[in-house]
Amino acid sequence: LKEVLSASHDGTSQGYSASQGYSAALSMRSGVPFERGIPQSASQPLSNRELKELYNPRGHMPQITFAQPSHARVEASRRVAALEGELQERVQGICDRLCGAKENSRAQRCGSWFRSWCGRYLRLGIVGEIMPTVIFYVIYSFFVTYYAQLCDWEVRWSAVKQDAIYYPAVVLAFLLCFRASGCMERYNDGLRTVFEMEKCLREVAFDVMTRLSVEDSEEGDLSGYTAEAQAAAELRELRKKYFKHEFRRTVRLLFACAARDLNDSALEDCELDEEEASALQCAMTKVEHAAVLVTHSAFGHAFRVYLASSWLLKLVKGIDDEGLFDGNEGEVYRIVESKLISFKAAWLEARQVAYSSMPGSVTHILWLLTTVMNLFMPWEWVTICQWSTWFPSILLTVSFYGILQIANSMENPFGFDTDDIPIARVAEHLDEEVCLTMHYAMLDEFGGENLYRSLMGSSMIFLDEAGLPGSEGLAFLANNMQTNFARGPRGPTGGFQGANGNALGNALAVGDRTGGVHEFA
Repeated sequence: LKEVLSASHDGTSQGYSASQGYSAALSMRSGVPFERGIPQSASQPLSNRELKELYNPRGHMPQITFAQPSHARVEASRRVAALEGELQERVQGICDRLCGAKENSRAQRCGSWFRSWCGRYLRLGIVGEIMPTVIFYVIYSFFVTYYAQLCDWEVRWSAVKQDAIYYPAVVLAFLLCFRASGCMERYNDGLRTVFEMEKCLREVAFDVMTRLSVEDSEEGDLSGYTAEAQAAAELRELRKKYFKHEFRRTVRLLFACAARDLNDSALEDCELDEEEASALQCAMTKVEHAAVLVTHSAFGHAFRVYLASSWLLKLVKGIDDEGLFDGNEGEVYRIVESKLISFKAAWLEARQVAYSSMPGSVTHILWLLTTVMNLFMPWEWVTICQWSTWFPSILLTVSFYGILQIANSMENPFGFDTDDIPIARVAEHLDEEVCLTMHYAMLDEFGGENLYRSLMGSSMIFLDEAGLPGSEGLAFLANNMQTNFARGPRGPTGGFQGANGNALGNALAVGDRTGGVHEFA
């Protein structure tokens, strides 16, 4: 490889450019042929096994090799075209889902609501998790009842003779409620921090996408420029397109790294299922994947999230230095930097919730008191309830052990249980938001009434889609505008003047912008 690169650099290779030599030297790594082009030049979605192994860091960074950059514009153009097609499919899928939800009949909506209601309420839930404990105490209550029957229902600890047990039972109930209340606050803190993280990245995506410079129609015509100028303009446009997709991938990578570090806090040396790990999808290059595997938050390190945040910030910095953002130099970079600081602050708060818990001695004494109470209460009830003692025993067991189980589940709201925060769905919604912002970012230029836009010298914008209310079609608008122009006096250049005296001309320029939206100059 070094010989090929040095020969290519010195110009002594026989018909080999730098990129061709690099591709030829590495195109048969381990006997597996790659596609034509530079290998490892694009990211790949992580497999289920790779997503699962994110919890197991390597503790070191493998050796890497640097090579001189080659302007593989053809490969980059193909990559951008593939990414554009993927984005179109993604946005189309979102639109189809939204339109399909509106087109459902009333019977389908009622059926969906009924299934959702049944799935929410007609299920065991926490009771299913403590079912072995419930079964044990039911059997225990029958044993107590059988013993009381042998004693002719005269039991020394019956509530008929004394009721002192109810006072510690009330105190225990208050302690369990305080425990559950504290865990509920932790759950709410987890929700707040997760959606704060999502909000920061949403705002970053909107600010970046809407501030990318848009080429005017006059600048888009490069026929009168030199070949060098045309090539520079095409490279500039290719960089912008590629940047948008790299930005989307890096945002998803950043959120996935932060979310997995939070979710993995619930593993506690348990094995993670590949299906659960595949809920948070992301794509990485080989080098990024190796860097992410250096360490993990379970070992007390925040390196992974800070590293992905640095990648995103430097990605924006490179485009800002190229002058591809509207506004002042460095303005977008400072906005993104500020939002990422807020993102990391919210993630650190969530991490504090995920990797901290109540001391085990406190939870153990609560469990011990609950167990003693459930063992003693059937003796209190058996004289009165007799063979129905099992029923109040079930209620007590479900109440006390259920509260304990709920508190334990909410203490760490991050994990892979059904009651944990659905952070994978949050990541999916964030990616949808970024995709829609990428696709419809130009719509931020279309606000305002047409009369005001014309007064300020901006283009008037109309909708032209059959069936839309108020849409009269391009032909009607063109005829109407030409009629209005014909009523005004002629300008000095031979065009028609409007009421404001500007030369408007009688030609209607139509520029297709974003899906059915036409601009009239």
